Amino acid sequence: MIFAVKPLTNIRTLTLWLVLFCPVATWIGWQEHAERYERFFQSTSIAQRMLSQKVVQHEAVLATLAALEHPPSPEQLLLSLQPAMPQLQGLGYLRDGTWVGSSASPPGMLAAVEQARQVGRPVTLALDQSRYWLVSPSNWSLLLDARLLIAAADFPPTLGTLTLDVGAEPLTLLARQSAVGSMGWDMSLQKTLGALSQPFPVHSWYRLTPSDWPWTEWLAWALASYLLAASSAAWRHSRAEARRRQEEMRLAAMTRLNTLGEMAAGIAHELNQPLTAILAQVRAAERLLDDEEERPAVRQALLASAGQARRAADIISRMRELVQPSAPSPRVAVDPDALAASLLFLRERELTRRGIRLSWRNASPGASPLGDRVALEQILHNLVQNAADALADVPPPRSIALSGGCDGAGYQFSVSDNGPGIPGEALPRLFEPFYTTRAQGMGLGLALCETLAGAMDGRLTADNLDPVGACFTLHLPLAGADV
Repeated sequence: MIFAVKPLTNIRTLTLWLVLFCPVATWIGWQEHAERYERFFQSTSIAQRMLSQKVVQHEAVLATLAALEHPPSPEQLLLSLQPAMPQLQGLGYLRDGTWVGSSASPPGMLAAVEQARQVGRPVTLALDQSRYWLVSPSNWSLLLDARLLIAAADFPPTLGTLTLDVGAEPLTLLARQSAVGSMGWDMSLQKTLGALSQPFPVHSWYRLTPSDWPWTEWLAWALASYLLAASSAAWRHSRAEARRRQEEMRLAAMTRLNTLGEMAAGIAHELNQPLTAILAQVRAAERLLDDEEERPAVRQALLASAGQARRAADIISRMRELVQPSAPSPRVAVDPDALAASLLFLRERELTRRGIRLSWRNASPGASPLGDRVALEQILHNLVQNAADALADVPPPRSIALSGGCDGAGYQFSVSDNGPGIPGEALPRLFEPFYTTRAQGMGLGLALCETLAGAMDGRLTADNLDPVGACFTLHLPLAGADV
C-alpha cells in the first residue's frame, strides 16, 4: 500500500465541479430545447394556417365559377384571376362532355369529375410534385402550382425546412437548412392542410446545430459551479489545515513533556552524586570539627548546609516523579497504515515546501505492531524530522522512505533517506543523552526515542545505507505473537 504526500485535491475539486455542473447543464439544455421546440411548433402551425388559407380560396373560386350563368372564357378568367392568385396556372370546364379551358385537358379529367360528383366536393388530380388540378362536381377545374402558394420569405423566420406532399414526391417549399453535412439534433412535425378538398400533408423540421446551444448559460453556470467547487475545496482545505495544526500542537506538547522528562532524568542523575558528596563532606566536617569556641556556630552552619542539600535532592526527586509516568501506557495492536497516514498528513506541507518526497510502503498488509500509538507517533515523527534535517544540504531529488512489515516474530518500522549518512564516529553515540552532531541540537531526541521504544519492549537501531543515506529501524513485538 502506497501513500503519496500530496493528496489529489485537484481531482477531488474537478469531480465536485462535474457533479455540480453536469445535472444543471443538462437541465439548461433541456429547457432550451423545450423553448425552441415550442417556437418551432408555433412557427409550423403558422405556416400550416397560411397554406390552408390559400387552398381554401381555391374552393371559394370554384363555388363562384359554378354560380355564373354566362361565364367568360377560361382565358379571360385566367388573366383576371392570376394577379391575385399567382399559383393559378389554368382553368376550364366540361360542356356536354367537351373540355373548354385555357390549356389542354389532362388525362383522367372525366374520371376526376365523376369522383367529385360522387363525394360531393372537389378532388385533386396531380400532374407532378408541384402542379395539380382541383376538379369540382360543377365541371369547373383549376390548375394550381403549389410552389407559388406562398413566397419563401413570407414564412416565419424560425422555420428550417418545409415540404408539401402534392404528388408522389415531396415538394420543398422552404430550405433554409441543409439536409446533410451538419451536426445537430432534429426537430420534426407533420400537419395537414385545413381544406377538405386539398388535405396535403405539410412536413416541417429544424436541426439544432451547435450554434443554437445555450453556450452563454452553460458558461455562466460553469463559472458559478467552479466557484462553488473551489470554495468547497478551500473550506475543506482550511478544515484540514486546522486539524493538522491541532495535531501538530498536540504532538509538540507531547514532545516538550517527554523532552522535559528526559532532561529532568539527566539532571537528576548528574546532580545526585555531587549533592550526595556535599552531604557526606558536611557530615565529615561536623565530626572533625574540634575547635571548642567555634564549634557551636560551625555546627549550626553545617547543619543548615546539610538541610539545604537534602532539600535540593528532594526537589529534584519530586520533579522527576512529576514528569515521569508512574506506570507504562497500555500496549495495543496499532494499525500501521493509519499511523503512517497521520504522519503523512502532519508533515505534508512542510516537506513539500522543502522539496522532500515522503512515501509509505506496507510490506505486510494485515500485520500490526504491539505498542503505544502515541509513543510510536512520537518516535516516527522525530525520525522523519531528523531525516529531513539531514537532507537540508542535499541536491534534489530528496526522499524519505517510511516502511513497515513483519521481521520474523516481530514487527519493524524503517525510516531511510538519501542524505549524506551518519559520520562513523557518531554512530556508536547516537542514543546518548545530550550528544548531538547539530550546532543547534540538544541531544535529547534520539535518547527520548530509545527510551520510548524500550518502554514498549522494543529497540531502536541505526545504520548507514550503501552508497548513500541512513536508515533507522524500530523493532517492536508483533500483535498476536507470543511475547
